[in-house]
Amino acid sequence: MILSVFGSQLSQGVQAVSNLPLPVTVTGVSATINGVPAPFYYSSPSQLNIQIPYETGTGPAVLGVNNNGQVASFLFPVTASAPGIFNDFSQPPSLVPSSTGKRGDTLLAFITGEGEVSPPAPTGATPFVATPIPLLPRPLLPVTVTVGGLTAPIAFAGIPSGVAGVTQINFVIPGNAPLGVQPVVVTVGNVASPAVSVTVTQ
Repeated sequence: MILSVFGSQLSQGVQAVSNLPLPVTVTGVSATINGVPAPFYYSSPSQLNIQIPYETGTGPAVLGVNNNGQVASFLFPVTASAPGIFNDFSQPPSLVPSSTGKRGDTLLAFITGEGEVSPPAPTGATPFVATPIPLLPRPLLPVTVTVGGLTAPIAFAGIPSGVAGVTQINFVIPGNAPLGVQPVVVTVGNVASPAVSVTVTQ
């Protein structure tokens, strides 16, 4: 998954990464988790966004940050899944890229924290653009989506080309979903994500 690290003097500059594969060093900063390089999405003096390597096992893990020779470490737990849905950070947070749909519509959700995938995906890399949909990496743990507390059928759940550490889920708003603003929750394995909202219309 994508992990945000907050602190001070984490980097000597600001850099947002827009190309894949993700680099393992930006602005002179590198990070490791249990000794394995963790690639970067973003670097600044107060925040780093990195991808937890697929090679990281569950249990205690050590994050190491090396800022041009100045080293800090932090111990944190790693679980099999920890889903989080990308949202617009409003109150309440709304689903992106679209937070409105009719009953029966298919909406997209993008999550991180899906855990291991099959076939395996290299850390920091994205599937080849011509990869057939059935061969795209998919979460090993079961994935479910609810809208307003009702189970939503899933048309697709996997890692598309163009992203790393992110899973796309195409889900169908149930035909009997309550109208109005409803919570959307993604569960991977036995771990549920924080809810985001979607407005269900007729």
